[in-house]
Amino acid sequence: MWRIVFYVNAWTVSLFLTVVAAAAVGLGVWRRPSPRRQRRAARALWWACLVAALAATVIPDRPIGSGVPYVAMIPGEGLWGSAADYMYASERHMILVLQIANAAMFVPLGLFAYAAARRPSSPMIVLGCFALSVTIEVVQLVMNAGRVVDIDDVIFNTAGGLVGCLLAKAAWTVTGRGAETDVRRHAGRAHPLRAWLLDQFRG
Repeated sequence: MWRIVFYVNAWTVSLFLTVVAAAAVGLGVWRRPSPRRQRRAARALWWACLVAALAATVIPDRPIGSGVPYVAMIPGEGLWGSAADYMYASERHMILVLQIANAAMFVPLGLFAYAAARRPSSPMIVLGCFALSVTIEVVQLVMNAGRVVDIDDVIFNTAGGLVGCLLAKAAWTVTGRGAETDVRRHAGRAHPLRAWLLDQFRG
């Protein structure tokens, strides 16, 4: 994961956000004429991003059990806490860049989870990102293979998931709201059982 910091700068972050925003808009546009295919594609993309995130965070840097266990439970300790007072500016910069990468890693997870849901719920998706991040940190602690367990990782991962949700929600407001509206309108006119089936398999 730390190798990613060499590629994080203003240009790459701007390009990343542009690509993600374009993906959000594209999925929103696609959802109107073909909601089921759009959701299937979003699920596939979500799984691909999950595998990439796990590969970046769980694959050990050294043999399992050979590390020195360390858990950082004070938010912002390496960025603006007391520990930062003993760091060089370059070290603080690297920690900041690493946390930006941690947030960016979860942006697509929040975006594609929102796009894959029939009735998206931003709070539930953000909670899921939080749970996933905590699980990753626990696995790192149990493996004890050279990775630092840091509460800041959880905070920035969750923030990235929130950004992904907000991007998707903004795109839905502009392009994708009609699909859900059509489903509710047609469902409201149907027999209750038919309305339930319509809600499950359309829109």
